[in-house]
Amino acid sequence: MKSYKIQGIEWFVEDEGLIPVLRNVVIPDGSHGRSYVIADYNDSQIFIKSFKEKGLPGFIRNRISSRGKREYRLGNFLLSRSIKTAKPLGYGVSRMGSYIIQKWIEGRSLLTVFKESERHSELLEMLAVFLNILKMHHVRHNDLHSDNILVCDEQLYLIDLHKTRIKASFTLLDEASNLSHVLVNIYSYLDSDEKSAFFASYGNTGIQGLVEQEMDRLANRWIRKKKERAFQETSMIVVRGNRFYITGMESRAVGGLQRVIKVDRKIRVEQYTDHIRKTYASRHRLERAWRNHVVLAYMNLSIAPTAFYVERPGDGSMGSITMENLQGKGQELDRYLDGKYDTMATHERRRFIARLTDFLLMITRKKIIHKDMKACNVFVFHEEGFMLLDVEDIRFRALDEESLKRMLIQLNTTIPRRVSTGDRIRFFLQFTSPMKLDKKAIFSAVVRESMKREIVYEGVDRLKREDW
Repeated sequence: MKSYKIQGIEWFVEDEGLIPVLRNVVIPDGSHGRSYVIADYNDSQIFIKSFKEKGLPGFIRNRISSRGKREYRLGNFLLSRSIKTAKPLGYGVSRMGSYIIQKWIEGRSLLTVFKESERHSELLEMLAVFLNILKMHHVRHNDLHSDNILVCDEQLYLIDLHKTRIKASFTLLDEASNLSHVLVNIYSYLDSDEKSAFFASYGNTGIQGLVEQEMDRLANRWIRKKKERAFQETSMIVVRGNRFYITGMESRAVGGLQRVIKVDRKIRVEQYTDHIRKTYASRHRLERAWRNHVVLAYMNLSIAPTAFYVERPGDGSMGSITMENLQGKGQELDRYLDGKYDTMATHERRRFIARLTDFLLMITRKKIIHKDMKACNVFVFHEEGFMLLDVEDIRFRALDEESLKRMLIQLNTTIPRRVSTGDRIRFFLQFTSPMKLDKKAIFSAVVRESMKREIVYEGVDRLKREDW
């Protein structure tokens, strides 16, 4: 390899033909941690990624073993073992950062393909073979999420290698690390048969329990880190004075006040021409709601109103969250049923129950629950979608038996009494059908507790209370 000094960066390249490209392209400075640029080279393209180092530890690491150089060497090692990855063409080192040059792969992430594809079994078999190859060569990636595996021409490519380690021996924990990292984002899309089939294809069904435990730990850690960064400037958050905006929402929510929707000792909800503003008496609930909004934004999950920004409490003022206005787009579930249920044909009721069940099963598979699952906190869109309201009551954890009972009791006692027993039972059976639990005992508990309470819901025109 030859070295060349260009714009304060010392480049080490295999092909001198890269030098004119490096001189003419705007090299990413890594000011946002890692950044990249794609450039034309011969009849193809190259990918240049930067790694910024911070502080004295980063400076020392960059001098001793830069991440760009490490990724270059690891890429060549993997290719020598017939493990597909982006071909490394060179690397660069500057005072406080490094760079890697690779051939550009025209592929899509495994997660994207998995979401869009109906051939899950084929993808899972490919993944099982791929993971076994990594195991055979003792490759522990340490960041093997499904966006770091690309699908290109029906083959899998491993990318983002700088955390990868080639182990002298490959332990059960190394194996579980690769498996849990790559499965954690796609596992909720699999049913129990697909999960079992994957581990059978992988050749180690006994590791499934350990991998699932590790996925729970990874998911909890990821959510905790996103919550911790909710009040920091990040790629997802833009800070403007006392406001923290979701990136891309800086110009939203500029309309004038129209009316006050609700006021009580906990919150004040106001409707503006182009947004809703929710002001919290409790700083704790404000911050919890905003952290939940940020996690959902990172998850790219539209199960709650889109938040524009949070304004933290100031001198004598309470904090508020500004979000999209849902007025005219639908109704809360209790109002919807109060106004529509009697006019719905049998097949329309069954279709509605199936749609609601699918929505609730989707969020539970993603380990999201709502601690106040009253019908007024489920929004029904005219175009047939659903959302959860009162985001501060969302929790990111699995639905256990007690939470399930509370959720079913809350729903059962906040919808109109005239919703038939048959439709209530149909909803219960469809919602609990994938769950491995004592359904008869839970059903009896829900009925018994519901009968002790009155039915309270917000009707089309007023608050209504009904006896069973």
